[in-house]
Amino acid sequence: MTLAAADAQGFAEIMAASPETLGLAMLKADPHGWRLDPAAQLTAVSDALADGAATAGDLRKRFPVLMPQEVARALRVPIETTDDDPMVGSIWRFAEYRPRPPRIMLYNRGIAPLERELAGSERLLGRSTPRDVFVAHELYHHAEAIRSDVPIARRYQPTLFRIGNWRWRTGVAALAEIAAGAFAQSLLDLPSHSHALNLIALDIIATTALR
Repeated sequence: MTLAAADAQGFAEIMAASPETLGLAMLKADPHGWRLDPAAQLTAVSDALADGAATAGDLRKRFPVLMPQEVARALRVPIETTDDDPMVGSIWRFAEYRPRPPRIMLYNRGIAPLERELAGSERLLGRSTPRDVFVAHELYHHAEAIRSDVPIARRYQPTLFRIGNWRWRTGVAALAEIAAGAFAQSLLDLPSHSHALNLIALDIIATTALR
């Protein structure tokens, strides 16, 4: 599948979706995010988007002309590549952040289909490449891991179970992904929140697998 051959209406809808709309969809798909009441969902998504953009702004002030790979080197976060199978269960991996020791892993076989199909797609990526976006996304996770603030995923904790006044609460992992997407969009000046790339990627990977 190429972007030219993709469903035009579906692609247009993804590109037109606001960061808030994409963020809410991510939150509602989270195993626990849907437990937040509607007002809390809106607030949580807004906070996650703001956190990602603010974190990107802080890094851009420190490294005004560097691309994500260069920022990673400046922060002493190695970028490693692997040809391991990107598929784990039902999850297709593009990249991941590993905190001990800090490093960013890029899955060559996971990213390759996107590099083939999205080359020169300024409408989705601006002047960036899929690798730029994935590295930027993981840089947010590094920035969050080394700062003293409460992680965004733990700032909103829905209740799983309650007995009297005692409550068992949990964090919301999707909020970190929403923030990371906003971080990548702000750092790279992307046309859309980077979750748009993930949605397009799902179609590309699914179509590639059928070839």
